Amino acid sequence: MRRIRSMFVSESGQTTAEYALVLLVAGLVVGVLAAFVKSGAMTDVFQQIISGLIDSAQG
Repeated sequence: MRRIRSMFVSESGQTTAEYALVLLVAGLVVGVLAAFVKSGAMTDVFQQIISGLIDSAQG
């Protein structure tokens, strides 16, 4: 019975599919970050974070 089941239920391509999905998501994250950096939005975000840290440190 196990032999018949293994003929129809194979997980041999599952690892490859998972690897492809991880690479796809990583590429999307890099693309989104590149778009933010290119648009200058990251500069504004970093300036707001640093300003907030300085304001809270001066208290």
